[in-house]
Amino acid sequence: MKMNAIFGDKVEVIILCGGYSSRMGFPKPFLEIDNNLLVQHISNVYRNFGVKNPIIVLNKELYSDNWMNNINALSLNNCLVKNEFPDLGRSYSLEIGLKLLDKNVACFIQNIDNPDISVELLRNMFQELESDNFVVACNTGIGGHPILVGKEIINHLKQMNGSEWILKDELKRFSKVKVEASSNNVLLNLNTQEEWKSYLNKKS
Repeated sequence: MKMNAIFGDKVEVIILCGGYSSRMGFPKPFLEIDNNLLVQHISNVYRNFGVKNPIIVLNKELYSDNWMNNINALSLNNCLVKNEFPDLGRSYSLEIGLKLLDKNVACFIQNIDNPDISVELLRNMFQELESDNFVVACNTGIGGHPILVGKEIINHLKQMNGSEWILKDELKRFSKVKVEASSNNVLLNLNTQEEWKSYLNKKS
């Protein structure tokens, strides 16, 4: 059996894009990179790793006539979740994504504005995973994204309700493992057009 198929049976991903992208001035999921939507570009990396049906949490405002072609295309090989209450913030987006997970799987938590990931990085992170720890991609010891959360922690997070809880505070209850990434791009947060253009220029 292929290695990525083994991984895919044990791990899922939630890609968080429930915000308004106000500083970007354009929906981050629908930015274009390598002739693809950014969110599909990220999803493809996880699918190549072995995740069969990435979960994508999207702001309800993206379900408009202007963007329905993109929504329909994404729905072909992803599990889309509409965030009806984006003002409740990131924790709520994560909460509604977690509801779709089994009790016996680990899960990557991936932000839309941290797109520089690779199958190699995901595999290295998975190899450090235990059921009761979480793994963080880092560069020179500084924690970045994504993070990979063990199944016992997933079960803990699934008990959280409302938008008042903060992921990093809940994770403090558990053991953390850092995995060094070859690029400092795991530390990126792409929030403005200038940051996005700079990122694309460096990739080209």
